[in-house]
Amino acid sequence: MHVVIVGGGFCGATVAKQLDGIKGIECTLINKTSFFEYNPSAHKCLTNTKYQADIRLNFSEFLPNTNILETEVKHVFQDYLKVSSKEISFDTLVIATGVEYPVYLENKYNVYTLTHSNDAVLIHDKMQDVNNVIIVGGGYIGTEIAAEIATKQKDISVTLVHSHDRLLERGPGLVSEYARYFLEKRNAKILFNEKIIGHEENIFYTNKNRTINSDLSIWCTGTKANPLLLQGFDSNVLSKRQRIIVNDFLQLPKYPHIYAGGDITEITEEKTAQKAKKHAHVIVKNIIAQMKGAELKPYKTGVSPLVISLGDLYGISQIDSAVLAGFGHGLLKKIIEWWTLEQFY
Repeated sequence: MHVVIVGGGFCGATVAKQLDGIKGIECTLINKTSFFEYNPSAHKCLTNTKYQADIRLNFSEFLPNTNILETEVKHVFQDYLKVSSKEISFDTLVIATGVEYPVYLENKYNVYTLTHSNDAVLIHDKMQDVNNVIIVGGGYIGTEIAAEIATKQKDISVTLVHSHDRLLERGPGLVSEYARYFLEKRNAKILFNEKIIGHEENIFYTNKNRTINSDLSIWCTGTKANPLLLQGFDSNVLSKRQRIIVNDFLQLPKYPHIYAGGDITEITEEKTAQKAKKHAHVIVKNIIAQMKGAELKPYKTGVSPLVISLGDLYGISQIDSAVLAGFGHGLLKKIIEWWTLEQFY
């Protein structure tokens, strides 16, 4: 059986790791880079570019039996896919491409997104000549980025613009209150219920007719799915948001040989690394079950711990409605990072 995995993030890399070397399975992993990256810590490279080496693992280090293709998929059909220079057939396909973070501004000059450490390194270089930074979006990514800069680049003024009435609005109120207290204590300015709608040179405009002077902006709001230009599939495989719809076994409806996992799926749950890895475990069990003609295992979403770093030492830990915050929780995220990377060896 030839299993092709598209995307080498948490879901794709975990699937490949668990299938690598299994008798009867030939595995191919297709990714834009030759390495796995622990991207929840990518923002650490904003202030320490050497940290990049700590959060990357070459696929060749933990996938000795897997074919690794460093390229981009152009189109996906029901039994083969197209990459830049050739077609690749498969018996089973796993789509784990994640999502993109587009900038919804006409003028994107000096406006950056941060999804990988390369983005952070680029922004780090740009920040050497700036006095102030605007963070757009106060969700998990925006809050962590604001805290990273506010705690370690005290010569840079941080303004966080958030379209909701509290930070981290998908979490309990205590999470929002602590994050706000932490940032404001470190002189970050937070604007709630406001949106950046445009900018010219170093002046940004909000929907409340406010003007903000800033040398650089980091955009942390809104996601966009790229479902690999699925060709010849029923329309019911994509949601209105262009996420991939899956059944209880993480298969595309009517296409039991094609699985999807991670952020690209239209599953109602918080999109986290832990959930993506859980998707991977279910997908692997079901691929092996299909080989043996055995019963498939359904995916059941549940409560997963969530740790938000606020610099290196402080942070917030949340499990469902239970919240712990303060000193040491930033270190907890570092431990999770280490433990996750160790699992690939």
